[in-house]
Amino acid sequence: MARNKRKQLVVDKGFQFRFVSTFLFSILGALILFSALVAGYYWLSSMAGENLFKEFITIDRQVVEKRTVVEDGVEKVVEVPTTKTIVGLKRWELVLPAILVNNLVIMVIVSIIGISYSHRIAGPVYRISEDIKQALQGESEVRIKLRNKDGLQELANMVNLLIEQLEQQRRRT
Repeated sequence: MARNKRKQLVVDKGFQFRFVSTFLFSILGALILFSALVAGYYWLSSMAGENLFKEFITIDRQVVEKRTVVEDGVEKVVEVPTTKTIVGLKRWELVLPAILVNNLVIMVIVSIIGISYSHRIAGPVYRISEDIKQALQGESEVRIKLRNKDGLQELANMVNLLIEQLEQQRRRT
């Protein structure tokens, strides 16, 4: 039972990294397509006469200024709320970093999910091949036991049946 509790996520480097890289390249393609569509939108908008690349987005902040006011011969300091423009950003300066950070975060998340998911396939393949090696070396009562969430359960059951039949044939001879 202890051998069913595997903790190592990368058991077959070649398979798992090919699997994850295929997964990542497909996601990367989707992200590049998304980024190209955003850039295309800005390009088409500029061709239609809107110049979104040079358009500024202003960020306003309410600031309280202290002013000296004379009322009835008495000098007072009062706070007067005003709105001041702090920064003028070009639209692409606001959008481009968000897209790039979004793409990076998605790639990291997809990598983690890809390694975890590939382990559900690579782990059972490794376990099945190790158990087959034991059976070929003549060990008896070898049975493939996989975790519930592992893939290839049906294959493991079929290999177990094959091992049982081979053991029965060995006993007869």
